Amino acid sequence: MMNLAEMVKYSIDYLQHHKLRSFLTVLGIVVGISSVILLVGLVQGLKEDILEQLEDFGPRTIIIAPARSGGTQIGGASSFMPTLGKLFEKDFERVNRMPEIQSITKVIIGQTTATFKNESITASVYGIEAGIFDDTVPVEVESGRFLNDADRRVASLGNDIATGFDEDVRTQANIYLAGQRFKVIGIMKPTGNSFAPIDNVIMVNIDDARQLFNQTLLENEISAIRLTLKEGSNVTAAAEEIEDIMIASHRVTEDTKDFSVVSPEFINKQFTGILDTISIFLAAIASISLIVGGIGISNTMFMSVLERRREIGTMKALGATTQQIRDLFVVESGMIGLVGGLLGLLTAVTLGYIIMAFDIAFVFDYTVIAGSIIFSITLGLISGTLPALDAAKIDPIEALRYE
Repeated sequence: MMNLAEMVKYSIDYLQHHKLRSFLTVLGIVVGISSVILLVGLVQGLKEDILEQLEDFGPRTIIIAPARSGGTQIGGASSFMPTLGKLFEKDFERVNRMPEIQSITKVIIGQTTATFKNESITASVYGIEAGIFDDTVPVEVESGRFLNDADRRVASLGNDIATGFDEDVRTQANIYLAGQRFKVIGIMKPTGNSFAPIDNVIMVNIDDARQLFNQTLLENEISAIRLTLKEGSNVTAAAEEIEDIMIASHRVTEDTKDFSVVSPEFINKQFTGILDTISIFLAAIASISLIVGGIGISNTMFMSVLERRREIGTMKALGATTQQIRDLFVVESGMIGLVGGLLGLLTAVTLGYIIMAFDIAFVFDYTVIAGSIIFSITLGLISGTLPALDAAKIDPIEALRYE
């Protein structure tokens, strides 16, 4: 009686005849598909942004820092959490013997009050070894210059610090750290990098920093060690060797170690694992709306069968087989899923480009997009199967009597 093309045309005519019901049924699929694509796209965009920051962090860079009581922490603010241990000059000297190291520097980190023209803020201060620190951290000067070995009582400001006062700080201006005067000799370009948080710090000579924080530092204590390995070095193997050196130096075990060795691979594993879990969790939440959409399709198809009993009886009386009746309703429900999937994709793409226009990291995952469309069609077919079987069982004589 009917081939596939005729079934499709028949289904389209029926869906157009019941526009509101069809729209509401399709809407559930649209919301589900667009939610899955958007949520996964945001997480993937965040992951890509982190990988880009890791490139700036340095593929051969390793940081040694005291372990934090809240677990391994990465970033500027985490430097002021309570620590499980401390680092000392002897740790630096032992690690410095490794032949794979290209450059290595000590850092003293602290927080203090920064005052500029009678306005005060709490600021992070990095005491650095000028001339070595910038070999391990990508720093670019926006105005003025960076620190050098001979500098004393001068500071280079991260961009967020320089613009964080009511009036922007310029080079040659004076800024007071814990009441001590420092001349600003350089303002850094903004980096936006969370793993090398130069934007939010004030950099001074390491000896000046030791004087600033001498009340809180032990003798020969340092806050962190940053190093860059030689080209071609095995970063993973070097990080493992550093761990062994530090375990011996601190006389601890793998389970009780009071320090962290942070490498690009370590950061990547930490964040990738977290983001993958978040991605799966968010996709699962968004999929709930797809399940609701599937229930909506089933409800619509059951109503359709109920309304078209006489029509079904007429088709059977004219020679339509049970299989053809079943296929007709399965095709109709599959089309609802297909239309919902395509409109959901269009919605997600539109919103995705709007999100990117606001400089928010977003990635279109084509595997997720293809899977969502296939899933929406499959959902439509499955949701329509039971109503289709119900329609196929209708007795033509009883159906023709139905009013």
